[in-house]
Amino acid sequence: MASNDGDGLLDAISDAALVIDSSGTVRAGNGHVESVFGEPSEAVVGRSVDELLVEPDASTGFRWEAYLANPTAVSITDGPDLHARRRGTEGTGVPVRVGLTPVDRDDDVAVVATAVDFSRERARTAELHRRTETLAALHGATQELLKTTDREAAAEAAIEYIDDVLGLAIAAIWLYDEDRDALEPVAWTDASDELIGDHPTYAASADSLSWEAFETGEPRYVPDTHEDSDRHNPDTPIRSELILPLGRYGVLNIGATARDALDPSDRTVARLWAASVTMVFVRIERERQLRAREADVSRERDRLEEFASLVSHDLRTPLNVAAGHLDIARETAADDETLETVATALDRMEAIIADLLTLARQGNVVDDVEPVCIATLVAEVATTVGMADDRLRVADDVIVPADRSRLAQLFENLLANALRHVGDDVVVTVGTLPDGDGFYVEDDGEGIDPDRREEVFEAGVTTDDDGTGFGLKIVAEIADAHGWRVDVTDGEDGGARFRFHDVGGIRVDGDTGSDDGDDDGDDGDDSD
Repeated sequence: MASNDGDGLLDAISDAALVIDSSGTVRAGNGHVESVFGEPSEAVVGRSVDELLVEPDASTGFRWEAYLANPTAVSITDGPDLHARRRGTEGTGVPVRVGLTPVDRDDDVAVVATAVDFSRERARTAELHRRTETLAALHGATQELLKTTDREAAAEAAIEYIDDVLGLAIAAIWLYDEDRDALEPVAWTDASDELIGDHPTYAASADSLSWEAFETGEPRYVPDTHEDSDRHNPDTPIRSELILPLGRYGVLNIGATARDALDPSDRTVARLWAASVTMVFVRIERERQLRAREADVSRERDRLEEFASLVSHDLRTPLNVAAGHLDIARETAADDETLETVATALDRMEAIIADLLTLARQGNVVDDVEPVCIATLVAEVATTVGMADDRLRVADDVIVPADRSRLAQLFENLLANALRHVGDDVVVTVGTLPDGDGFYVEDDGEGIDPDRREEVFEAGVTTDDDGTGFGLKIVAEIADAHGWRVDVTDGEDGGARFRFHDVGGIRVDGDTGSDDGDDDGDDGDDSD
């Protein structure tokens, strides 16, 4: 600190401080004076405070003469906003806020004026405000960009934003062309067009900063492209460049003709925008895939409807004719065993047609599910297929998220299959798998030969001469539509246990019967 009066009080003040006597003359200053006034304290001592701390305009209403006539303490928070004028410079000077503290000094009342330079604070506030506005604009632009339906349109809108909002005039987007294994230019600003002309294609086989960033997925800022040997064009007019990968879709390049021209703030906002553009590209691709999938599903649905129509009408019509002639023949030859064989064959054909229709009308995916109580549903199905109440055991009160009607079809086929293969005295048990991964349906019959367990879910495969070979195929289709996995193994009592795995959201509300224990009866094969 320098003080002509030898006063060491100002040393403790961390900002520029002046001691001013009642006449408005500066008597002392501390070591921070130069940071505000541009000259050491020795140079300001003896000068009038009116020359050093001036009003920028008349709006403050502050006058040194009036204040020094009756000085009072004014905190830095409430102090006047003045300008610290530097000698030999034009303009009003550095904006400061002044705190005032009257002190007794040599039989006179002096004032310590503390001047805090808040030009930097103003600059920080202005920068914060600019960034806030930029981020708000980025959010709004992202919402607009989400309305685009193809990548090229999204790329053009993204470039427009960079030019109009970010004020980065030289920018372009390259999108990856899988067939050519190269980055193709698709959108650029007017300034970029004027500077570059025909934008190059960046191939995997040639050196380029853009391909390197695309391949690594890492953003890259090049302060001076002329110092980087990997640049695509040795004579490029672009001196500084920011290269931002857009996922697997391409790159966004922002450049300038001056060296190191992109400041950290610009680079940060540009990276945020590149992330937004990438997100939009992901959405566009997913929507395109969804539309393609919906088109495939629609075509498949039309094909299955056509098939169902064929089965329902073109096959049933001659079947009905044959059944009619059979009835006529029975009236004249009631005891002919051959006619009974024909009747059995016609019944089998009718059953096959019914199962084919069920298969044809099954969708590949279940869209709407609801919590379904298996105990209640299985009891309803048992009544439908003619199974006695005492032949059904529900080991757990299982709740599963499922399409109720299709789950009913699954149980109907399994229970009917058990009745057909085992007989009316069959016992069917339903419960949860030991690991809680799903549920099982088990009978106490002879079971299924291990060599045939995988093929029983295929269409047309049956171990019963009277079976259609489609019942278990329908079961597998319904399980697959729910996202479940089905297999068959040995039951607890030697029969067949059909297990349904990967049943998400399954829960057990309570015990409604005796469980079959932790052993799933498959001789240790249940390794899921």
